Amino acid sequence: MPDRTILVTGVAGEIGGYLADELLKDNWSVCGLDRKSPAEVHRAHFSFQECDLSDGVDTEKKIELFHEQQGAFDAVINCAALIANSPLVSLVNGRLTHHDFELWDRVLSSSLTSAFHVIACAVPKMVTSRKKGVIINISSICGRGNAGQAAYSAAKGGLNSLTIALAKELGPMGIRVVALAPGYFDTASTRKNVPAARLKEITLSVPLRRLGKIEEIFSAVKFILANSYVDGTVLDLDGGLTL
Repeated sequence: MPDRTILVTGVAGEIGGYLADELLKDNWSVCGLDRKSPAEVHRAHFSFQECDLSDGVDTEKKIELFHEQQGAFDAVINCAALIANSPLVSLVNGRLTHHDFELWDRVLSSSLTSAFHVIACAVPKMVTSRKKGVIINISSICGRGNAGQAAYSAAKGGLNSLTIALAKELGPMGIRVVALAPGYFDTASTRKNVPAARLKEITLSVPLRRLGKIEEIFSAVKFILANSYVDGTVLDLDGGLTL
């Protein structure tokens, strides 16, 4: 029987769902959160709660339910996010317009505020249970700033800073905080958000001359989970693209 419990957010997504499935195979007890309904998640092998992670009250309620059922988490993976492609200014019907404010709020809320809510609700239970665990924030190389993705870049850059700040705060309590920043991976999300011609250019810019494979994200997660001296860092996983 699994004796380690992990929370994964964004389990309805391609990466979050893959991580949850692989962690189950690796003998973790998995709890999943996503704003989509159980019927949309199509995964019955782990505990799941439908949750609006941008709502701190809802997040606290759902995490409390998991705590009542399975106790404090040994690890948390914040994988929920919303990618948006939108320049600061653009010409629409002959008129110069600016980035949509509501879209900005949604991206920041989905990709940054949600992670803060989850960590704030999960950590007190870990501390009182004397769990020496780890928080893994799935970031992106866009956290350095990517033209045309101001909101997403800001959210991931904020997530990187949050990671470092909380590593300093929580390290003395035995809780590590690490960010994993993937580059361009061969996923449906990448192909949806990056035009084929641009993706070909990017692939040629990667020293390894290929996109990442989703299983390589899991192997990086396993490394972070296993190595208890990895803390307070943003680990790039991009095939050398940002060298």
